[in-house]
Amino acid sequence: MPFPPGDMVAAFGRHLHFKCLEQALIDRHPEVAERVCFDDTNRLMHLKVTLSAGRSVALAQVHMGYSTVWCVMAPELDSKPSVWPLDTPDEVLVDALHAVASARITGKAVSSPWRWDESSRSDMTELADILDARGLRVRRVAAGNRWSAVGPRHEAKLDIAGRDDGCFVDVEFPDAFVRVSLKSALGWLVDVYVPEVEAWGRVDLGGHLWGTTLPAPGVPRTDASTAEIADVLCKGVRAWDLEVSVRPAETAVPDWLEGLDVGLDELVEDSSPVIGRRSLGPRELTDKVLDQLTSYGFGDVAEGDAETPIQSDTFHIEWHNRAKNLSTSEVQRLNGLAAAAGEYVPKRLIVLTAAGMSRPAADFADTAKAFVFFVDRTTGELTGLNSRAREAGWPDTDPARQEQEPW
Repeated sequence: MPFPPGDMVAAFGRHLHFKCLEQALIDRHPEVAERVCFDDTNRLMHLKVTLSAGRSVALAQVHMGYSTVWCVMAPELDSKPSVWPLDTPDEVLVDALHAVASARITGKAVSSPWRWDESSRSDMTELADILDARGLRVRRVAAGNRWSAVGPRHEAKLDIAGRDDGCFVDVEFPDAFVRVSLKSALGWLVDVYVPEVEAWGRVDLGGHLWGTTLPAPGVPRTDASTAEIADVLCKGVRAWDLEVSVRPAETAVPDWLEGLDVGLDELVEDSSPVIGRRSLGPRELTDKVLDQLTSYGFGDVAEGDAETPIQSDTFHIEWHNRAKNLSTSEVQRLNGLAAAAGEYVPKRLIVLTAAGMSRPAADFADTAKAFVFFVDRTTGELTGLNSRAREAGWPDTDPARQEQEPW
């Protein structure tokens, strides 16, 4: 007897997995046992909890782009699918299915943390609950589950949050998009995207919480509660002192940004190829780097002199002008210079380089709590080379270009 083909074996394996899920759902939530049904009559196997009038909430494996994911789908066409990676534990999948189905049966909202596509409570789900209760629209939570669907339901695309994004909550305001992040190295960050100028800005959390601007980006997690962060957010966009990093020079500035440090006269439109563009002069390059460091939240950097173009009481800022990539020994040497530069306490290190760096050097920079940025000498734009510097950068998303469906 010939061995069955691979696709038949795979289909049988999926069938058995769904049967296990069916039994787990009944065992964990016996109150819906009579509504549970495993449907394998078509190619898309799915486990469903029936509601009424032929409607149901279903769990299935679906394709999004080049990936296969678990989806919990409610019957409403405008509802957002709950997306989970394939290695999600069975108990999490059936609990997610039950949470959505139970809400439809009782006529209540999906309970937290499941309403945020999360399987356990965290600082992010707690913050999302507070903001939602205060009338703000929470668009996404990413903590334990970093997978989400983006775009209209009939052609949804998979979006996976990057490691450097940390855990975050995305909040939609009438005139801005806000991402509240909790990052491993920096702590709390609040970044604001303003569609009118296609620009990111960062809220001075230290100033709003304690009336003191902090020398480095972020507020340690233990120094601020989710309720305090929510209070800052609920003040609204017009109450925040934003350092906005604007790129397109021709973009008009909205009224509420007038008087803030936008720097439209210092902008370079980065649309031409790198080859053939001139490098910026020393003064122009320094100004652009200083503007970006300030907008990132380095609160005590300031214009210096010819010998030290950018000065700081907290950081020793080193310009690395060699073509060779930074090695571990070089970063160690520069870190020693930074420590010695402090008058009473060692300074921390910021390196600005036109080269790259080795992975061991980046690891040492993180250990030393240093920031290493690559500087594009044609635009002055900064790119983080170690994880701490990457965490200080802007979120890797453009909410203005995402289709905003009524989910």
